[in-house]
Order: sequence, then structure tokens, then C-alpha cells
Amino acid sequence: MCAALVTSCTATSESDESVQRESAAARQFDLLVSEQNGYYYHPFLREQPAGPQAQSFALRTLSELGRDPKTSVASAQVASLRGDALETSSLWGRDWLIPLRRAGAGTALGASDAAAVNKLRAKGGWYVDSALGDDSDAARLGGTWAALEVLDALGHLDDLPAADRAGTASWLGSLTGTSTGSRRKKHLPLDEAGALARALRLLGEPVPAGLTQSAAPRTDDFAELTPDARATRLDDTYSYTLIQEAAGKRPDVNRQVWEPVLRDGAATLPYEQLYELVHVLKAAGSPTSVFAPVLKRLDGERLDDGTVRDPDAYIGNPDASLFVQRLRALEDWSRKDSRLLAALEREEKSDDVSQAGPERLSRAALRKVTAGGGTSEEARELCADPQVLPDTVTEQNATQWQRTTLNCADAGASTAVPRFGTWQPDTPERVVAAATVAVGLADSGQRDSIPSWITAEALERWAQNPDRFTSLYNYALVVRAYSLLGGALDAQLREALGRGITPYRGCPGLPDLYRVGGGDSACDLKTTWGVWTLDRQLHGAMGWMPAPKNGK
Repeated sequence: MCAALVTSCTATSESDESVQRESAAARQFDLLVSEQNGYYYHPFLREQPAGPQAQSFALRTLSELGRDPKTSVASAQVASLRGDALETSSLWGRDWLIPLRRAGAGTALGASDAAAVNKLRAKGGWYVDSALGDDSDAARLGGTWAALEVLDALGHLDDLPAADRAGTASWLGSLTGTSTGSRRKKHLPLDEAGALARALRLLGEPVPAGLTQSAAPRTDDFAELTPDARATRLDDTYSYTLIQEAAGKRPDVNRQVWEPVLRDGAATLPYEQLYELVHVLKAAGSPTSVFAPVLKRLDGERLDDGTVRDPDAYIGNPDASLFVQRLRALEDWSRKDSRLLAALEREEKSDDVSQAGPERLSRAALRKVTAGGGTSEEARELCADPQVLPDTVTEQNATQWQRTTLNCADAGASTAVPRFGTWQPDTPERVVAAATVAVGLADSGQRDSIPSWITAEALERWAQNPDRFTSLYNYALVVRAYSLLGGALDAQLREALGRGITPYRGCPGLPDLYRVGGGDSACDLKTTWGVWTLDRQLHGAMGWMPAPKNGK
């Protein structure tokens, strides 16, 4: 039976099989595909923690599996997560912060939050979350559940005045048909019933038998459901489980269906769905071995401070995607990428697509290197526009000029040789600017136009001293320029390169990419392009590029 949750139960496509035949080195870029928009994202995003909601479910899942996660999150990061959470929801936002507080981030949630929650209690007994509204029982129930969870986590639930506690219990009872003047619906939706049962349990009130009599959501039709319908079925099963647990009963869940769903989805499910599925199967009595893939994934996504990253939330863009295509070109890997073209099509058809010249040129370059074809008139016009591509290059705008020239080359548009200022290459910044000019001209096929004042002699001592530069990319640029101008790869330079570049290779899941350097441990596509291009220029002498497929 098909056990996929978020994808269709269909056969593997020819394009998928083609990807599977690619070398492992080529496939590492798959890790950088954005689930949000289909572009590739910059790998430094992987050093950022998940947002408060995803973080909450990831940490809850670890706790559910007995890991007792601990964090050492910087106070500024905690403040950022807290701000994002409360901006989204005054009650559920605080609920998301509970696992972070339990993991050691004490400033994520405190006594003042209990007071803030109590102020959100309405006279009718429910709690009001402006993000949910106050015009339906479902919204009031959701807010009340979240409020009680927060008060319980902070140890303030027992501090509720007796009248307030009784009022809330009475209102909840009115939804179940167990209090005077009740207005219970005939068939309370499972999500509302689950929230109701959990809220009653938190208040120490009994869960009415009528709520617990519903059978578990069916699973016999699971393979025929759409991905959205399967996700809804999981939500309903989770709510059913909450009801049974609140009543002190073991949920009667079909483990033969849900365990394969977890097995097949452990590496890819969004954290909220992962948590729900783990909770359901734990409550149903699944053995510990079933959860091993979940722990493997979450352990792999933990950052040094104990928080968890969330790759599903990363936003890709044409800039990162262009660097992926440039790296593929250096290795002679295929740049055919239908997913990337689809992302480009979606952005260009969207209402908020940027019409700024640099962004338009980036998209034109990406389309050219991915789909092939002729040079667009738009690219020619942009590369002739001095507002986009400077016609005078100075120490200050050399980087902008070089990056734009590279985009023009990818777009297939020729560029005129600009006027160049002169400056003395006597500081790291000025040396990098001079090297940027030399590399930019070489990459656009205009190597003979490198200004005469940029020489190998002027760059030699800098090429031999990687410690003078704050980033690996800048150092690689300088060595590229030195080599282009005739500098030799002698023993002294080899030693400098081995010390200044080789140790920075590799990040988790990205073994052939290079880190930023200068104290920044994140991998970076631009840095990798700089290193790979330098190695190609040195005829592979340093072995910095991925090993050829099949050793060839």
C-alpha cells in the first residue's frame, strides 16, 4: 500500500530516475531545493534555527521520544523567536514557546506571560486570541486550549480564582452537553472535540463519554486520498488520540497503516505532521524501533545551540540558483532542471515579481543557462545600461560590476570594456577590488583588457598570506587573479592554499561545498564557485572539486 503523506502515490517519473542516476556529488544540491518556491536556497540559511512554530514541534517530538532536549540559545535569538511567536498569535504563540522554555531558554516564557494570558479571558469563560477571532466556538475553544496549556506549563493553572476556573469549566461543559443550558452540536468536528477534551483534562474535569465513543478515522481508503486529504486524516487521527488520552483510554489506531507512513515520511514531513504522527503511534503502543528514522532526522537537524533547523521554510532565489548552475557547469553536470524552470515561470507570472534591472538580469541569465536558446533582447538592453552595469569601475563598485558582468556572460550578452580607476593595492580591501577587476574581465572573455597596474608582482605577497583576508571567497579571488597574471603555483603558494582553503571543505550533507571562513562556519555557494573555479584554473592541482564519477 502507498504510505506517502505529502506526495501522490504515483510511479517514479523518468526525470526522477535521471536524477537518481546522477553522481552523489551532483545530487547534493537537491538538499538546497526550497520547498517554498522551488528555487535553490543559499546553504548559509541552514545555520539559522527554525521559526517558533516549527521549533516547537521539533522539540516536542524529541521530548516525546525521551530525548529531553536542551538548548543554549543566545538571548538575542530567544528574543527574536519570542517576538515572531507573539506577533503571530498572543496565545498560540506563547504555547509554541513552551518547549523552548523547557529546553533551558528561560526568557522565552515567564511569569509575566501568565498575567498576559489571564487578561485575555472573556467574561463568558473562554480566552480570546485576536489571531483566531472571537466570533465562533471553534476560535474560542482554540484560544482557551492554548491559554490553559500556557498556564499549566508556567505552573499558574492552579492559581486561577475558583470563580474563573468554574466559569471556564462551565463554558466548556456547554459545548459538550454536560452543563445547564448546553448547546452542544450534534457532531462536534474532531479537531474541536480534541481541543475540548484536552482543555477539560487540564482543568481536571471529566471527559464526557459522548466524546470518546467516536471510532478512529478510517484508513482503508488511505491510498486513494489526495495529499491534502491524507494530511487532514492525520490531523483527525491526532485529535481522536487526544480525546482518548484525555479520557484515560488507549487509542485504537491502525498501526499497520500509520507506521509505514512514518517510515516513509520521517525524513520529509513538516515538523507539525511529524509530531502528530509520533504522538499518535506512541499513544498506540508502537515499538521504539519505529521511531529511529525520526531521531536520525532530528539529530541531523540540530544546531550547535540545541535548536533545530527547518529546511522546509527556506526561501530560494535566482541568485543561489545561478550559482548552483555555475557549479554544475564547472563539473560538466547537466543543467537541465525542469523544477527550476517552473520556479522561474511562477515568479515571473506573480504580481510581486521585481522589475529592478539587476533582478531581471538575474532571471534572464538563469533562464539562459537552464533552458538554453538565444540571448534575450532584455538581457542585451540591461547589459548595455550603465544603471545596471557600471561603465566606470572604481574600488568601491568593483564587486557590483564583476557580479553583473558574470550575469551578463551567463545570459549570453556581450559587455563593453569599462573605464577603470586606479588605486594602490596596499590593503586587503584594495587588493580584493583589484583582483575582482582582473577576474571579472577574464570571466567575460576580456582578459587582455586587465589594467596594466594590476600585476602578479603586486598580488604575490597577498596570494601567499591567506590570513590577511576575512573570507575564503576574497582570498580565492586574489589567487585567481595572481594566477591569471602569470603567478606560479610554487611550493610556497601550495602551502598557503593548503592552509587557507583546504580545511574549509564540507558541511553536513554538503561534502564538496566550502565554508565562508573568517569565523563563519556556514557553507556558501559563491565561495564554492570561487574555489572550484580556482581549482579548474590550476588544472585540478589542488583537488578541491568533487572526485570525477567512476574515478574518471
